[in-house]
Amino acid sequence: MFRRKSAQSLRSELASVDELIAAHPLSDPSIRRAHEIIESHGPGDTEAIAAELESLGLPSLDEVGTIQAEQTASWWRLHRRRRKLTRRLGITD
Repeated sequence: MFRRKSAQSLRSELASVDELIAAHPLSDPSIRRAHEIIESHGPGDTEAIAAELESLGLPSLDEVGTIQAEQTASWWRLHRRRRKLTRRLGITD
């Protein structure tokens, strides 16, 4: 009645999830670089952050915030699904 998925099926599903994570908006190199710049500055340094992001042609603080707010839940779900699959396969990260 209850049938477990095979290891091959789990690996295939893990590969699919990894592809979805790689294609996710929060995996975009420009967003990742913008986050690095934001984190490297102190709190309240918004003018310097905005200027650096603009000079590098990266998304603005508002754009990064919007993307973060809209995409965090799906990012979290994908990584949760990935952790479950790796646990079932006995893979350590």
